[in-house]
Amino acid sequence: MHMGLHHLHNHATMRIGTSFVRRRCALATARGRARLEEEALAALNGVLDPALARCKRLAVQPDATVAVKLEFRSGAMRRGAVEAAAAAAIEALPWARRSSVESTLSRPRSFMGSNAPPSLRHVGALVGISSCKGGVGKSTVAVNLAYALATQGGRVGLLDADVHGPSLPSLVRLAPRSFP
Repeated sequence: MHMGLHHLHNHATMRIGTSFVRRRCALATARGRARLEEEALAALNGVLDPALARCKRLAVQPDATVAVKLEFRSGAMRRGAVEAAAAAAIEALPWARRSSVESTLSRPRSFMGSNAPPSLRHVGALVGISSCKGGVGKSTVAVNLAYALATQGGRVGLLDADVHGPSLPSLVRLAPRSFP
């Protein structure tokens, strides 16, 4: 009985070793690297949230380096943590020697679609704060939301359209010459 278990152990080790050798040989051909790219992409999809980031380019090099270019859909997130998770997922593959992860930020499509004027073509979202009553903190909420999004890396603009008297100048102190 003991010899049977030993035989099974050796057989399993041989199967793992054969699979490993087969993957290593796959690095020598473009077709083989394409199969490994599919495997690497599946590993990436396990750690990427498609609402936040996507794999824009992935290439397996003959030396088993996996080059990845991620595209983030929003600047209002911690990109370093996602890049590190992507690198770890790639480097966990048994055939991958190392990874190279780069990232870019996509330009948002306008919330207005193709009818957007040039000044709004890359404005991805418009958030309105409104109320039918005065003195309830609309400007305070708008300023805090803008600062929070900017702190997370988002590009924000703020417009106070109060026709009875804008309050933003009293809530925000900007450094001299901070406007372009």
